[in-house]
Amino acid sequence: MLRILMALLTMLLMTACDTSQGNRSAISLASAQYESGQFDQARLAAKPMLQQAHPESDQAAWITGLCDYRQGRMDAARKQFRYVASGAAPELSAQARVMLAQIELADDQPSRCLASLDRAWPDLPSIHRRRAAEIAVAAARAVDDSQAVNLWLDRMPAAPSRTTPELASLRDRFTLQLGAYRNKSSAEQLKANMNDRQSGLGDATIRTRTDRRGQKLYLVQIGSFSSRSAAKAARSRISGHESVIVAQ
Repeated sequence: MLRILMALLTMLLMTACDTSQGNRSAISLASAQYESGQFDQARLAAKPMLQQAHPESDQAAWITGLCDYRQGRMDAARKQFRYVASGAAPELSAQARVMLAQIELADDQPSRCLASLDRAWPDLPSIHRRRAAEIAVAAARAVDDSQAVNLWLDRMPAAPSRTTPELASLRDRFTLQLGAYRNKSSAEQLKANMNDRQSGLGDATIRTRTDRRGQKLYLVQIGSFSSRSAAKAARSRISGHESVIVAQ
């Protein structure tokens, strides 16, 4: 009998181990597919883990939300990011709030955007703080709150590509971000496609930043505007392609 019980226990442990490895493999697969631009496949891989009781539901919702965001499904993305923001993982929750803030800014809700960023800031990983501060500066500028602009400029981490005068110019300059890629060739392709369209906004450019895992992202941006309203008006020239207004 003891041998039978031990055998059963061993089988249970092996099953639990296989399930855990399967979860990790599914999350890794979904993440890899997202990073390579396979958004439909990534969403499909994450779908089985979206149940609220699933141990990987936060990560699955995060990946699904990113896919929805990149494909312009803002209502669906907002739903997933809200779920992640209410989760138990502080850093991931903070990153979800930053994504919500970006959507809120695009929806002409700068005050809500600032509130989301304030909540996110204490738990936000340091490598994401510059991006959050850039969004906050744009939101503060949209509500004409110079005190908030200065607060977020002071919070903004330094970057090798920015000098102090350039940081100050964020009060006045905005650009349209067309995409963010881990693969440089994908960013170069989008840049070339946008330049072929001759939108009248000048040449598209590529900026780089580092994500939460220390990997490089290539940001495709176009245009330089003295106000957020001017950037918003310019969106009509690139209809058919999702863009986000960001501080330049």
